[in-house]
Amino acid sequence: GVWIGGGFVIQRVLQLGSNLILTRLLFPEAFGLMALSTVFLVGLQMFSDLGIKPAIIRDPRGNDPAFLNTAWTIQVIRGFALFVVGCLLAYPISLIYKQPILFPLLAVLSTTAAIAGFTSVKMSTAERNLDFRTVTFIQLAGQLVTIITMVVLAYTWRSVWALAAGNIVGSLATVVLGLWLLQGHTHKFQLEPSAAKSLVHFGKWIFLSTIVTFLGGEGLKAIQGGLITPAEFGILAIAYTIAAIPIELAVKITSSIGLPALSESYRNNPDNLKGILGKFRERVLTLSLAMAAIVVFTSELFVELLYDHRYHAAGVFVVAITLSNSVGLIFGGYQSALLAIGKSRTYLAIMAFSAIGRIIGVILGYQAFKIIGMIAGVGIANLIILLGVSFVMHRSKLLNVKIDLSAIFTIIIITILSTIKLNL
Repeated sequence: GVWIGGGFVIQRVLQLGSNLILTRLLFPEAFGLMALSTVFLVGLQMFSDLGIKPAIIRDPRGNDPAFLNTAWTIQVIRGFALFVVGCLLAYPISLIYKQPILFPLLAVLSTTAAIAGFTSVKMSTAERNLDFRTVTFIQLAGQLVTIITMVVLAYTWRSVWALAAGNIVGSLATVVLGLWLLQGHTHKFQLEPSAAKSLVHFGKWIFLSTIVTFLGGEGLKAIQGGLITPAEFGILAIAYTIAAIPIELAVKITSSIGLPALSESYRNNPDNLKGILGKFRERVLTLSLAMAAIVVFTSELFVELLYDHRYHAAGVFVVAITLSNSVGLIFGGYQSALLAIGKSRTYLAIMAFSAIGRIIGVILGYQAFKIIGMIAGVGIANLIILLGVSFVMHRSKLLNVKIDLSAIFTIIIITILSTIKLNL
């Protein structure tokens, strides 16, 4: 947890620092175009996610060389397939958004999918064994290379291409460092039938789940990008970067520590799962909601002091996004528990329900109150999703009403106080 938390803080400091520099070198439209491109790339990744990482973490053969080689081989093949699909979709997407530059930009950025296909599976085995020291160093080093490349090229080119080049160089650095620094397994191309069958059997539900997860997460940004201008979307992208801090920390801890720990508990002593899940969620929610409160009460001043006047509108958006997404923190731990006990179909159903609710919230919210409305629509949808998840967890005998109500009460208090602050 210390390595994950420390690494996360450093990553966010680096990200915010680079944003402050880049916003002075580039124009809001550049960030809007890059944000749209990122949504596209994330969609490609998630629409073809075979659940290789969670499969390695939870499968009894997660340290077997044949199993790992098969997982890596499938991952490499998938990376090249994503590159081809990305190039084919680049032109139609540029027509949809009426931005010609998206065609070459998306085609070039698709190379990151092929590069990422070679990512060492030792990254996943390290997480399986809760060894995060080297993993954190690799992630930080890759981010630092990305930022340095972006800043240098942005100063030289003053173009969105600086952001694209930085992502490609950073992806390459991360893959090389992972293959070089992590000890243990030696990669080779192999497709063992039993390992492939196990990966596909588990991954088919993850594949469908990540599609609907994308639609209910990053996919919302694709819808938002079609409703507002690139400049407005660039400002909103800055707001998402700041508002994501408490959310991403909770997600990172839940996926990195929660899934391996809950899987180990379920394998060894299923009766202890509810107690361990409760303790884990209590700690994660305490930390993430405290960070959410800090972001809500300081973001407007932070944006006004550190960003130039073109981005000041992002301050209010940060508050709205943070409050809307805080509700989603409550059921994050429940989702990891469902994967740990192997209920991937139930997980898929929850993700589908979430995606539909959030899409409806964005569209109706925008029609009523424009940008603020579509952000608030996601928050209302999250409340409805929480009710559905609570019903599922009650049937699975993993529901903890006390923790859930305490979290909701905390979010209500933060919302009331932030509203009073805005009015003053």
